This record gives sequence, C-alpha cells and structure tokens, in this order.
Amino acid sequence: MRVALVHDALCVRGGAEKLVLWMKKAFPEAPIFTSVYLPEKTFPEYRNFEIHTLPLSGLINNENQMKLLYPVWYHGFKTLDLSEFDLVLSSSTYLAKFISPPPQVKHISYINAPFRLLWRPESYTTNSRSSFKYLATILKPFLPLIRNLDRKLTRQITKIAANSENIAKAIMDIYQMPATVIYPPVDLEEFSPSKEKGTYFLSVSRLVSHKRVDIAVDACTRLGKDLVVVGDGPEMEHLKKSAGPTIRFVGKVNSDELSVLYSQARALLFPSEEDFGIVPLEAQASGIPVIAFGKGGVLETVLEGETGLFFKSQTTNDILDSIIQFENMNFNKKLIRDWVKKFSGTNFINGIRDFVFSV
Repeated sequence: MRVALVHDALCVRGGAEKLVLWMKKAFPEAPIFTSVYLPEKTFPEYRNFEIHTLPLSGLINNENQMKLLYPVWYHGFKTLDLSEFDLVLSSSTYLAKFISPPPQVKHISYINAPFRLLWRPESYTTNSRSSFKYLATILKPFLPLIRNLDRKLTRQITKIAANSENIAKAIMDIYQMPATVIYPPVDLEEFSPSKEKGTYFLSVSRLVSHKRVDIAVDACTRLGKDLVVVGDGPEMEHLKKSAGPTIRFVGKVNSDELSVLYSQARALLFPSEEDFGIVPLEAQASGIPVIAFGKGGVLETVLEGETGLFFKSQTTNDILDSIIQFENMNFNKKLIRDWVKKFSGTNFINGIRDFVFSV
C-alpha cells in the first residue's frame, strides 16, 4: 500500500510535529506533504525525510506569517495532487484534513483538535497572539459559514482518529463523527528518573496566553519557590516583568537539557487546558509528579494522588494551594514511571498501523 503523510505545517517544535515523527516510524516509506517547512524551527529529524511543501512556502519565515496566509494554504491543500497513493493519513489541527484526494485514494485523518480559531476564538488575547485576536474579530461575522464548511469537509473523511477521549468527544459534538482514540506516545528512552533532586518546580510550554504560565509564575513568586520556565513566545517580556527573583527563564533548550531539567525537578506545573498535552507524559516518564489544571487531556494522562494533583480553576490562588498541598505529600518515582508505559511508542505505532490497515 502506497501511503502519504500530510501535516498542517512544520514550523515549530510542538507536540503535533513530534507526533508526525512517530507516524513516520510507523510508515517509513511515506513522503510528507505540508504547507510550510522551516528546518531550523522544527525537529532536526525532518532533515532526513522526503518533504513536499506548497507554493509560496519559501516566503515564510515563522509560524505567525504562515498562519496569516491560511486561505492560501487551504487552497493549496484542496488542490494537492495525491493520486499516486493508495491511502493518505493526514495529521491535522487546522488545515491538512482539507485535502481532496481522488475517489480511489482513501483519506483517514488523525485530528489533534478542532481548529481553535474557529471553535474557541476567545482563547486568543492581544498579549499573546495579537494577529490572531484581530483575525478572530474580522472572522466573527463569518464564523457560522466557515464552521459549516469545516463540518462539511470533515464529514467527507473516511475515518478519524483522535489523540484522547477528550478530543473524540469534541469531534462527536462538532462533526457528529466517531473517532478512534490513539494516544500520542512519549519516548521512554529519552526521559528517565534521576537520583539527583533539584529545588525547583518546572514549567515547559510555549509562552502564549492560553497556556496560562502567568499563574504558575505568580504563584511561585508569592510563595518564594524556585521555578524554571522553559520555552519562548510573545508572552516572555510580560512574564518577566511580573516574575520575582525565584523565577528563572531559560528559553528554548535542547533535548538533553530538557531531559535533565525534567528529571531533577520537584514537580511539573501545568496550568494549561490542553486537548491532550505531551509535556505531562514527558515529566512522568522522568519520574516527577504533575500539578495540573484539572481539565482536558490531563484527566487521561495523570492519576490524581498517585502521579500528580489537579487544581480546579486557572487562578493563582488555586495553583498556589496545590503547591502547598504537594509539599505535604510523597510520590513514588517508579509508580509514576510505570504509569506512562501505556503511552509507549510501540503502542502508538501498533495502534496507528492497525487503524490505517483496517480501512
């Protein structure tokens, strides 16, 4: 069977981009089609693959530029010639699922989440994604029409997979289509517990408003707790201004540095509401507990009281109270590590291959 992989864009080092690397392991001969590929901005492993981009992709230098040309990429994906393949597996949040292969080519899609700009535009603020906030305002009168188009085109897909029960429910609510849950994997060889223990809490995230890193920074500032903030983004300067002397911003780090930071942290602070969220799995693979906002994908990846704690509201006070509660608890590294083995790469590869070949 001739298989092709199609992904929205390869412009960042995010969970969706890491997931496509695992898809490539499942289908090593499959070429990758995408809107824009920026080798220096995403994972270096992609340099070894056959990657096809859409016209005008050479004009793009960053993710924001790419997303502002959404109509261009939409048209590019709609007219993409995939006739030489038997089956196409799209990995999509906002674009790749809109391909239109000929009738003899089966199209199945792994949907990471319904497009946030269409279905949750309120999550963008001017502090974080000013261009998206303005775009959401412009699109507001047309949202019913665009949402109907999104529903119509999504329903043409032969079969859908989702990254969690959380997203499977959203897909059913929005598109009235069932989705097979195939959890994204964590690389158990890349992360491991350490005998050394640091004094710091850890945040790993793109610094955009809906990730709510601000409440983790505020809580640790008020408590005088050490917090290491990994990641970069438009909220960086705003966060630095509100941070106390116990907060350390390290920006982007490489894989080896991140592995060490995870393994020696006291706990991961995860205040974001994520559709799935690979970061809590990476932390738990390193043997450290997770203090998370109790909504979204973490409800499927963290065991409350055993591998982490949940707080109920995205407020400084709630995460602060959970940190205080954490100080009086003990967590077992081995139990935490053993829990995430169900999210192994082997399980994902077997799951996605079964999903594809059962069509």
